[in-house]
Amino acid sequence: MLKEMPDRKKVEAAAAFALDAVKSLGPYKADVYYIARKSAYVSFREGTPEENKAEVLWRIGLRAVDPHGRQGVSDTDDLSMDGIKKMVEWSVANCKVSQPDGNVEMFKGKYESVDLKLFDPEVLRLRHEDKVNFCMTMHQVASSQDKVRSVRSSSFGSGMSEEFYVSTEGVSFWERQTEVSWGVAVVMESDGEMDMGGFGEATCSLRDVSLEKTALEAVKRTAVALGGKPVPTGQYTLVLDPEVAAVLVEVIGELFLSSSIHKNRSMLKDKLGQQVASRVLTLIDDGRLPGRLGSSSFDAEGVPTQRTIMMESGVVKSFLYDLKNAKIAGVNSTGNAVRSTGSLPDVGFTNLYMEPGKGTLNDFLDAPGPKLYITELMGVHTVDPVSGDFSLGAKGALCESSSEYRPVAGITIAGNLMDLMMKVSSVGEDLRFFGSTGGCSMVIEDVQVAGS
Repeated sequence: MLKEMPDRKKVEAAAAFALDAVKSLGPYKADVYYIARKSAYVSFREGTPEENKAEVLWRIGLRAVDPHGRQGVSDTDDLSMDGIKKMVEWSVANCKVSQPDGNVEMFKGKYESVDLKLFDPEVLRLRHEDKVNFCMTMHQVASSQDKVRSVRSSSFGSGMSEEFYVSTEGVSFWERQTEVSWGVAVVMESDGEMDMGGFGEATCSLRDVSLEKTALEAVKRTAVALGGKPVPTGQYTLVLDPEVAAVLVEVIGELFLSSSIHKNRSMLKDKLGQQVASRVLTLIDDGRLPGRLGSSSFDAEGVPTQRTIMMESGVVKSFLYDLKNAKIAGVNSTGNAVRSTGSLPDVGFTNLYMEPGKGTLNDFLDAPGPKLYITELMGVHTVDPVSGDFSLGAKGALCESSSEYRPVAGITIAGNLMDLMMKVSSVGEDLRFFGSTGGCSMVIEDVQVAGS
């Protein structure tokens, strides 16, 4: 039988014991971070059951901080008193051998929990047979489409998570969230050419699930580049769909992490207040968007989350901060601390997205003249965050309109990220989130493409 998540009172008692134990050992400040997840996952391969997983996992972590800013972390899945005692001992021992850091702080401010619509009780009522039926529905929709040779996989997962944070500084809160994820992968064939592709989505609520739409999108995205050949090398206008744009948004977003700025790992260092991108580009991180996977009332240091405009009309407005990096910069935290139970806080995203503009993907594809419609970028992890140089594989289609195109594959898009951001001419109104990152259709002019 699947074990249940620990009772909240038991977690709170363990956390209180840990904090009291740390304080009894010296002039330490401390915080406890607890995460528990309960999930179930079903997948089919070629219409036959492949995986059936269900699990409950939890860990509780303690961070001890001495008056010199030394930090020590330890975590465990043992909520017994003996388990917590060992966690305290290891945390303090790690603290004693770490380096002092005068920028380490703990949050003392006011806090107020906000209902961000992150919990859908219907998700917890899903049965195993429901997930099986969902997978079969996606399989049937996808397999009935033209040129689909096989449905490599259809999957559906659901679950919930709970987080608890408490510190010696009087901050304490619980947060919980449900999640559902589903997707389809297909193999398609046309004129002897075969290709595999797919599409998947994730959200907090069962209300947002559209099985047929996801299956059809998996087929559509795969079909666009099926049998694709390289285009001649040259300068092209690129049209990115929202998913590809979201990939680019995340790459750009990494440049705004204050930890990267302070470690000289971002090309945006010393660029605050400067124009670094097209005026149609505005980039936002918002931890309080209702119903979004990246939302929470608080970050991993207990700091309330917020909406931060990182780039407005192409101008760098703010970087993202946790408490330590905010103190280094002489500003306030933006509520962007992230961590696991066994790690020190760092800076990360909540919900990162681009502000919508005007027009749709079809509007951009129907505009006069040829353009490259990009449905997949490969190698985005190789973008140099300091120089901005990149060379990315891509595929998609060469379009005269939204209904006239020829498949394209085997091309390389190369250049500099700053130049690319300056060449964005249009951002669509069709904002979509993929996980916690949101993108809109966008048009980028005069981009160098290497092909045949």
